Amino acid sequence: MTRALIMAGGTDEKWTNLGGTGRRHFQLVCGERVIDRVIRQLRERGITDIGIISPPNDPGYDIGGTFRVKPVYAEWGHEGLNGQHYWHEQARTLMVYGDTVFAERAMDVIAGYQAQQFMMFGRFGNGVIKGGGGELFAFSFWPEQRDAWRDAVQQSFDLKARGLIKRGGSWEGYRIMGGARGAGVGRHRLYPRVFTNLDDRLTDDFDTPAQYAKLRALFEASA
Repeated sequence: MTRALIMAGGTDEKWTNLGGTGRRHFQLVCGERVIDRVIRQLRERGITDIGIISPPNDPGYDIGGTFRVKPVYAEWGHEGLNGQHYWHEQARTLMVYGDTVFAERAMDVIAGYQAQQFMMFGRFGNGVIKGGGGELFAFSFWPEQRDAWRDAVQQSFDLKARGLIKRGGSWEGYRIMGGARGAGVGRHRLYPRVFTNLDDRLTDDFDTPAQYAKLRALFEASA
């Protein structure tokens, strides 16, 4: 059994400040809203226990067959700690970034992962839509790893406060889960034991209207 929590609780300030209208989760790709696409893909792979971490007063997130989770954190970097009171007590929790448009094969890998260990899913290197720097798409953990994940993210912010790294958050938490310590937490490095690289030239998120237009065109051309 898997409980999926879709992370859609941010402010979306970057998107709107760069000229985007509406929330990114509600933009259309192949005739579906981005968030509806994610939900459909999860359900088609047998995951039906789905929560949406979202702003509490936006009816656009009232989607049949899902439950709403009020975000504790809205700022970037803390999203991986949201929904803690809904993390599964006996089985797998799958945290999915709600602004990501997933290729079907990418969702096959993410939804089908059943190893009882922490695993981050993302693109480690350059992408077609957003270029370099890597991107996170989802992560998976079981009850025995949830405290370690929570501690890793919190530790990353402690390292930032001490001036050892420039930022804290999910990337840095992943590196700690992979074994990085101290200043090494701030270095972009692949830890294959806890990272599955999904580089299908389609799966990505978007921050700007231009990126959205390019991503939408790529998916619709491949449909």
